Amino acid sequence: MDGSTHRLFAASTSLAVSTALGQPAWQTVTAAVIATASSAGWTSPDADQSWLWWVPGGHRGLTHWWVLPALGAVATAWFVPPEAAWALWALLLGWSSHLLGDFLFGERPPGIPFGPWWGYVGIRLDSGGGLERGLRWAMPGILLWQVWVYHGGAPFPTVT
Repeated sequence: MDGSTHRLFAASTSLAVSTALGQPAWQTVTAAVIATASSAGWTSPDADQSWLWWVPGGHRGLTHWWVLPALGAVATAWFVPPEAAWALWALLLGWSSHLLGDFLFGERPPGIPFGPWWGYVGIRLDSGGGLERGLRWAMPGILLWQVWVYHGGAPFPTVT
């Protein structure tokens, strides 16, 4: 998955979670910014292509292992007070949405590692192909719809 699609996917995922949890607007916007920042570029799992070049497995190696955000989630749930944890959840959401995107659209290597840097699994859709380009063009409209839903413009179930 390309970086711009990773960012749009993370923003959409963050808005959906924030809306479902009924978070206040300032927290929803801030969480979307954090998730977007941790979904692509040097603050994402793709940091293995820049400043984390030395991490085992190369690109889509250890930084793309699904266990890392899972451990982060467990640590956040156990050790961080709930009123302060939302920012870490947003970061983990961005990181995890990146992994989901690479699981769906990963080709070289295919998907994400099941082990720390081996045993790749994924659907292998064409990264940068027609489906991803269509998704990238549709995502701004989806984001606008999500903001409309957040402001109560459409019925949407919320967790209370």
